[in-house]
Amino acid sequence: MNDDPLTTKVTKIKNRWHCRLYRDTVVHDEMACSDRRDISFCIREMCRWYDKMGYLPHSKLADASRHRGKNHKIHGKIFYRHQLNRDK
Repeated sequence: MNDDPLTTKVTKIKNRWHCRLYRDTVVHDEMACSDRRDISFCIREMCRWYDKMGYLPHSKLADASRHRGKNHKIHGKIFYRHQLNRDK
């Protein structure tokens, strides 16, 4: 059984890949990217900030994201949550 409070889900909506970080069953954060190769960057970034802000409950997924490779080349446009909210 997975005791980690975080889960991720990726969905293609129109021409963007939307990455969502769920804390239990509620959307905690969301990012989108125009290139499929950037999905890992988006998920790593959301998990890294979750761990950096010290949210409880603690997540092993978020903690591990801070120690993964940091030399990711971005291939397309990245959309952060405030940009997605503005586009709604």
